[in-house]
Amino acid sequence: MRNRKIILGVALLLLSYIFYWTFEPYSFNPFSEKPISFSQNQNNLNCNELDSFNIKADSIINSAINKNAFLGISTGVYSKNCGNWLSTAGFLNKGNQEKPNQISLFRIASISKPMTAVAILQLYENGEIDLDLPIQNYLPEFPKKEKGDITIRQLLNHTSGIPHYKSDLEIFNFTHYDNCEKALDKFQNRELTFKPGTAFLYSSFGYTLLGAIIEKVTKKSYQDYMQKNIWKPAEMTQTDIENRNSSYENKANVYIKLGNTFYRSPQNDLSYIYSGGGIHSTAEDLLKFGEAILKYKLINPLTTELMIQLSNNDNKEMEYTFGWDNWTNPKLGKIIEHNGTQVGSSSYFRIYFDKKVVVASLANNLNSSEEVRNLSIGLSNLLLKMEND
Repeated sequence: MRNRKIILGVALLLLSYIFYWTFEPYSFNPFSEKPISFSQNQNNLNCNELDSFNIKADSIINSAINKNAFLGISTGVYSKNCGNWLSTAGFLNKGNQEKPNQISLFRIASISKPMTAVAILQLYENGEIDLDLPIQNYLPEFPKKEKGDITIRQLLNHTSGIPHYKSDLEIFNFTHYDNCEKALDKFQNRELTFKPGTAFLYSSFGYTLLGAIIEKVTKKSYQDYMQKNIWKPAEMTQTDIENRNSSYENKANVYIKLGNTFYRSPQNDLSYIYSGGGIHSTAEDLLKFGEAILKYKLINPLTTELMIQLSNNDNKEMEYTFGWDNWTNPKLGKIIEHNGTQVGSSSYFRIYFDKKVVVASLANNLNSSEEVRNLSIGLSNLLLKMEND
């Protein structure tokens, strides 16, 4: 009887801990008001109407915070003509109510894919790969598929037939892979969904394959190649892969939003998709990445045009090209963008290519994609209007 009581007591303590850890209340006092952390901005704009922009931009962010749109946010806009404007708001974590700053790290999720695409196009530009050869020319150990050969071009634009996750639960990965080549073990024996080149299926595993090709061709880890050839040239000093075996100061905890409540999530291991969704960064660094694209710091104009070229320039619908959702707006010209959805991340990144404007927003919870997108577009529209006035 006594042993049963002890076991029951331990079980109750364990359940209480799990309950508290998951809900992570802002305060032990259930009657206390929810704390609010409004926009803290850093204004580096040098155009007219700066005071007006500041007030309106802060208002957009604070309105989203008041509506409980996301837990924490790192956001900003860049203009080639005017400089940049950055802001953070909300919380990195609920329990300590730690506020983010401009160098706080957030998961960027699938915004990793455009970075990987640019890295692949650097290898193409240098004559180290051919976009239209079977990938076994670079990864001979990757199994041949009955439905046909896969090319790098097809991996870039998601027409390879490589499957995506089996279910939503597959995002909860807790196996660590040392590199992208090792991560191929997770899916390399799965059958293709269709004959390569005949349909479209968004696949993060397809971008893991691209990461493995980068490693094989360059004889460097994905992380080392990206640091030397993408992040350092673009002056992205806070950007890196997220290694679950490393500890990071000033990094956002990961949450899932269900209804109006933010629940803490276990820190899943992103090593199975480093090159498709395993990078952490800041809004400022993403703006620098956009600036590097616009200024051709990473790939030349001809390769950039290949990256964002639509199959039909008269088509007004969005198309996924090499690493980007891509279309032409009648008033704003060429627009390329990518969003990200992941445990602990709702992210959005857009480049107004012809207007030379970039916007980026990173939230530390799943299920706020629409709110983060609306915030980003609201801020970029405000900057575009200021430039045109």
